[in-house]
Amino acid sequence: MHLLILSDGKKGHENQSLGLAEALLRRESGSLEILEVSSGKIEVTSPPTAIIAAGHGTHLLLLKLARRYRCPSIVIMKPTLPTFLFGCCIVPEHDMKLGARPRKNVIMTKGALNRISEEVSPKEKKGLIMLGGACKHFHWETPPVLKAIEAIVSAQTSLQWTVGDSRRTPDGVLQQLAQSGLPLTIAPHQESGGTWLVDQLGTSEVAWITPDSSSMLFEALTAGARLGTLPLNPCHTRISRAHDLLAGDGWLTPFGQYDSALPLPEPPGRIHETARCADLLLPLLKR
Repeated sequence: MHLLILSDGKKGHENQSLGLAEALLRRESGSLEILEVSSGKIEVTSPPTAIIAAGHGTHLLLLKLARRYRCPSIVIMKPTLPTFLFGCCIVPEHDMKLGARPRKNVIMTKGALNRISEEVSPKEKKGLIMLGGACKHFHWETPPVLKAIEAIVSAQTSLQWTVGDSRRTPDGVLQQLAQSGLPLTIAPHQESGGTWLVDQLGTSEVAWITPDSSSMLFEALTAGARLGTLPLNPCHTRISRAHDLLAGDGWLTPFGQYDSALPLPEPPGRIHETARCADLLLPLLKR
């Protein structure tokens, strides 16, 4: 099996495609290559068994190459083009209209796919805090976030705490935490690339994440961490509603419902949507 990934250059999109490709290759031996759409060079080293893509800018090329090589086209997101044009569409359920009945070629998932291992790593006495920033789904206010972090870390002194930020985090937030006197390891995003986040989530018992970081929430759940979300005011969009559904089903605990005298609750199970999608797709690729 040879898998071709079309990349639009966005790391989040590429990681979803890589996660699915890697899961498929754990089930069936083969190889993969990545083609950068923005490069303008459409050179494929070997005829693909399937082509995987995420990002609206990849859709037309995905369909063109799938037709050229007569192989399945797999798009990871709700496409702007009609879904019947693709071999398979992998769509987060919060992107679907309420009550909509998806076509047979649509797989609905809880959140985004990721590259988290299917094997649960042994947990260590570690807690991870990850900060996002301003976005259209949640209002960012630094003081409540810092106050919540102080309460969380002070209540769970048995854990070794690490806090990381993102490109969207307002300037100075990590500096304020570094100067707070809390027992925190500070990990700026400029210094924590590669597999750092996956490694941290894999070994941390507990993760507290700002709810704007939707993909990170699902990475934490996939890694088997007990999950809480830091306080941000929602803008009542599909992403904020998806967060509320997860909270209502017991997958995560919003800070406003957190009892610092008790450990965060265990999630009701383990989500591994990448593995589930790979299992569903494998028969399609063996035709």
